[in-house]
Amino acid sequence: MSFHVLDLFHNAGAFMWPLLFLSVISFAIIAERMVFFVRHRYRVAVSLEELRVAQANPQTLDVDTNPMLSIGQVFLESAGDGEEHCRNLTERGSSRWINRHERGLRTLSVIGSISPLIGLLGTVWGMVNAFAQISALGDKVTPADFAGGIWTGLLTTVAGLLVAIPAVTTCRLFEARIDKLVHDVNEVSSHLHEWCFSKQA
Repeated sequence: MSFHVLDLFHNAGAFMWPLLFLSVISFAIIAERMVFFVRHRYRVAVSLEELRVAQANPQTLDVDTNPMLSIGQVFLESAGDGEEHCRNLTERGSSRWINRHERGLRTLSVIGSISPLIGLLGTVWGMVNAFAQISALGDKVTPADFAGGIWTGLLTTVAGLLVAIPAVTTCRLFEARIDKLVHDVNEVSSHLHEWCFSKQA
């Protein structure tokens, strides 16, 4: 038995429309975040070497796409104003970069959570309609009379899972990337602190 996607969509009922809307939003966020993360790739060792070379003149650093260089530049430029001031500026710069990396992930997480619930709601609604039909037909009911309602209702659960699985998976992958960013920021900040302040102590 073969099914056409559009026929399945229409047979599943009105609950497919919010799922379609959520799938479009999810795809847009995933695509935008993938482009963002690819554009802002970095290597800690290479970034540290660039920061060491540019320690005397941090303005020469290309900080547009490298969070480590951007945070490092702030650190090096403010190092002369004292350790506490330098730390405060670096923390604010790190927070801004982390917020940029987290953009859209909360929405993606919400989509991953509510899509299966909408699908389940559609399935329950289909079951309600099927049993209402059974009640109306009384003794004349046959399996074919209510199987269609149950079958189409189950389609919304399938659709909900199809929306949720990629949303949850990519959200977790992006969160892991952010956790690594936080670790790398701490590592780079530790090296910079050692270069600029340890000798003074």
